Amino acid sequence: MLVTIIYNSDFHSEASSLQNDILQEWPDCNINKMGVHNGFTGARYQVQLHTDIIYRGQTPQDNATIINSIRERL
Repeated sequence: MLVTIIYNSDFHSEASSLQNDILQEWPDCNINKMGVHNGFTGARYQVQLHTDIIYRGQTPQDNATIINSIRERL
């Protein structure tokens, strides 16, 4: 499983927290994190499962909601 977290540099700690929580749930998960200085395609925080967008918005969503969204798509 591949999860990609793309985040505005203001949200580095939130992205790291999400990475840790995902790895607790799925220790064999591959996670790519990419910090950007500005927004991208109208968002500042985005989480993808493979190529599917799980969440995209101006602020991070809570980790439990994102993990539940990943679980629903597996």
